[in-house]
Amino acid sequence: MLLGAGVLALTAAAAAFHFRMLYRRSEEEQENHRSLIENLYDGIYRSTPDGRQLSANKALVRLNGYDSEDEMLASVNDIATEWYVVPTRRDEFRALLRRHGFVTDFVSEVYRHKTRERIWVTESARLVRERKTGRPLFYEGSVREITETVNRLEAEERLRKLSSQVPGGLIQFVRRADGSYTVPFMSSGFRELYGLGENETLVSTQEITAMVPPEDRPAFLENVRAGTSARSWDQEYRVTLRDGTTKWLQISAKPEAVEDGVIWHGYISDITTRKASEAEIEKLAFFDPLTGLPNRRMFMDRMACAVSRCREHDTSGALLFIDLDNFKTLNDTRGHDVGDCFLTQVAERLKGCVGPRDTVARIGGDEFVIILGEAGPDRAGATQAAILAGNKVLSAMREDFPLGEFSHRSSASLGIVVFDGENASADEILKQADIAMYRVKSAGRNGMALYDHQSMNAEAERYRLLDDFRQALAGDGLELHFQPQMDENRRVAGAEALCRWNHPRLGLLMPERFVPLTEQFGLIREFGNRVLARGVAELARWRASPATRHLRLAVNINVQSLACDDFVANLAALIESHGVDARLLTLEMTESVMAKDRRLIARRMLALKKLGVRLSLDDFGSGYSSLAYLKRLPFDELKIDGGFVADIGKSESDRQLVKSILGTARTLRLTAVAEHVEEVAQETFLRAFGCDYFQGYLYSPALPSAAFIDFVERNRHGWSEKRASA
Repeated sequence: MLLGAGVLALTAAAAAFHFRMLYRRSEEEQENHRSLIENLYDGIYRSTPDGRQLSANKALVRLNGYDSEDEMLASVNDIATEWYVVPTRRDEFRALLRRHGFVTDFVSEVYRHKTRERIWVTESARLVRERKTGRPLFYEGSVREITETVNRLEAEERLRKLSSQVPGGLIQFVRRADGSYTVPFMSSGFRELYGLGENETLVSTQEITAMVPPEDRPAFLENVRAGTSARSWDQEYRVTLRDGTTKWLQISAKPEAVEDGVIWHGYISDITTRKASEAEIEKLAFFDPLTGLPNRRMFMDRMACAVSRCREHDTSGALLFIDLDNFKTLNDTRGHDVGDCFLTQVAERLKGCVGPRDTVARIGGDEFVIILGEAGPDRAGATQAAILAGNKVLSAMREDFPLGEFSHRSSASLGIVVFDGENASADEILKQADIAMYRVKSAGRNGMALYDHQSMNAEAERYRLLDDFRQALAGDGLELHFQPQMDENRRVAGAEALCRWNHPRLGLLMPERFVPLTEQFGLIREFGNRVLARGVAELARWRASPATRHLRLAVNINVQSLACDDFVANLAALIESHGVDARLLTLEMTESVMAKDRRLIARRMLALKKLGVRLSLDDFGSGYSSLAYLKRLPFDELKIDGGFVADIGKSESDRQLVKSILGTARTLRLTAVAEHVEEVAQETFLRAFGCDYFQGYLYSPALPSAAFIDFVERNRHGWSEKRASA
């Protein structure tokens, strides 16, 4: 019995010891489990289905902004309304748990409970039920904050949306230290620019480079290779897409130096439209729209380059100046459309006369030039090449030009200048070629002349004078002087406006020095209009003084201006704008008007008379005058040619002629004016036979405006020889 009791006691003791060991081990495991939970990165919790928090580990406590579990449990009353930004999110969470018994990666926006900061979390949980009844007891699960991840994804989504809307493409382009390339990012806009499919997120850098035309590729790759953290990448280049379309693209990127190379962060835009506009603008600015040839502006640039190359390479070039003979006649008789057709054919023929490296340009209506940039190693070789090219041009111009239903036979006048880049500018060379061309024109056209510096000094001086006159005409280089006209009582009745050119190098020039230039080079109409405008303006100034407001002013006009369709309208506008009395304006014209279209001139003169303007026939007796025509034209005044007045005292025939002219004036009831009166005897004779007005050196030469007004003031009561000598 005792033995049995002992064994039983030993067994009980052993069982008790084993139980204590199991209990201690269980406590250790629970402690380890609690320690593990407490130190997990994710938040671990238990909560009741109705929203009360039962437990929370340190991670969850920190996530909600608290310092201890007790503080947090005491603060949280209802998880749905206090934790979730959208309270109904808790109901969705509970529904999933009831349906499946667990939830995985349930993403929600919640509040950091204590601070009310909005954050994003992902939850995973399970529903714990009572074993016997299946009644829900609590939820237990884990929470992880994913705010940074969500923000990054939202930023990427915003970037995707923005980059899909901008009219271009975003790209990251990596060049590694070993020379390899990758494209870690490209926007949808980039894919559109390069013609890539919607799902083609990557394309090899070799294919991108291959889209760049070979002639642009070296510069494109050089910009990539030269990239550093301190240099941006800005480049315009072309690409040819898979479908054959060519585009102009512009990349603007900033480099970021990294350990293994350079990352370019850039933007690419389509500039095809802008490039097309620039090309069109350049075409309009530098090319003749009719022939497609370089215009005067581009010609001058290329001419300057040709001179520079000759200077650098010690060679010689040549310039050919081509003026089409009688082009104006073709244009006027056949119409501008036929003239344009002719000019385009001329351009093609000229291009066929020279090599591909030479320049053919159109610098005027019917003026073309050819630059032989490096015509020869020296002047002799260049001269020979220029003459050869000139003969080709003349031969090409002599062949018939088919112009619709008829053929046109033409010719050209050609001037040649050989240059070496040492002594002359591009502009001076052009002037010399023009001089040589005009020498051909003067000799009868249809030929060529080589500019010779020694034999063409006079021509060069005339050309320089012409160039100076053009500048004076455009500026203030021309001025009017006024020669008094005296009545029979020797009082100032008016004046004749005479143009003077105050040349900066040659001094004061008289009309006989520059008027022939205006006639020869087609400036006579512009010159006449300028003089008339200044004359009317002077007449308006005279109104300000009682001494001059009644004076008449005579202004010379040429027949070319008178024949112009808008002459009368322009004069009417001048008179109206200056507010002058048209009756005080006299227009003097020579007898050459009678050699023109008399009906047209008569109509024009009648229109002038309606304005109130007086008309005077200048230099009467020296030209085409016929009493029959003179009677039909509405003149108010005859002006006796000064040559007859000068010889009154020496020639009986001139005296009789002057008496006859004065008799004609009385018969036709015209005022008679004598010019070049230099002696009192001449004045006496003229007055005796009925002359009305007198002008000449006897009274005064032509005076500048201020001096003329002073002359009028001094002679208000009549002119006398004593006052004149004083």
